[in-house]
Amino acid sequence: MGASKKTKARSATREKLLQAAAQVIIDRGVEALTLDAVAQQADVSKGGLLYHFLNKNALIVNVGQQQLQNFEAALQQEFEQDDAPGTPGQWTRAYVRSAERTSKESLALIARLSSILVEMPSELLQSVEAYEQRWHQRLESDGLDPVQATIIQLAIDGLWFSEAFQMAVPREERRTQIVETLLAMTRSPQ
Repeated sequence: MGASKKTKARSATREKLLQAAAQVIIDRGVEALTLDAVAQQADVSKGGLLYHFLNKNALIVNVGQQQLQNFEAALQQEFEQDDAPGTPGQWTRAYVRSAERTSKESLALIARLSSILVEMPSELLQSVEAYEQRWHQRLESDGLDPVQATIIQLAIDGLWFSEAFQMAVPREERRTQIVETLLAMTRSPQ
C-alpha cells in the first residue's frame, strides 16, 4: 500500500473511532466511554484505537475539538453564503444561522460532555476558550454595535443551550420567530 493510501486509511480509521466515541457518549453517557466500548462500536481492535488515541481523555479532547471544528466550518459556510455579503452583521448572521442549524446529535453530544465539565481535560477547555474568544472578537468587529452583537450572541447561545439540555425549549413557531428577530437585529441601523 502506498504512503497516500496508508494516510487515507489511518485518517478514515481515526474518523471512525471519533464517530464511535461520540455515539457511545450520546447513547450511554460519558461515564460509559471506555476504550473497549469505542473499539467495539467502531469494530476496530483496541490496539488500533490505541494507535490513534492513547487514552480516554485523548478521545474526549478529540471529540470535543471535532465539534468545535465542525461548528467553525459551518460558520465559514454560512458567512460565504450570506444574502448580504460585505454588509455589517454578516458574521453575526452566520453565527446565528450556524447555531440555529446545529444537529440534534451535536446538541446531545455537547449536553453529555458538559456532564464532565469540571473534570474536562484542560486541553479541551483551552480549545473551547480560544474558539469562543475568536468568535466574540469577530462579533464585536462585525460593524454592529458591540452591545447589540453580544445580545444577539447570548440569545442564540441561550436557545442553543435550552435545546441541548431540553429545558424551556420554545415551540417551533416561537423558535422560528426568535431566530428571525435575531437575524433582523443584524440588519438594524445603528
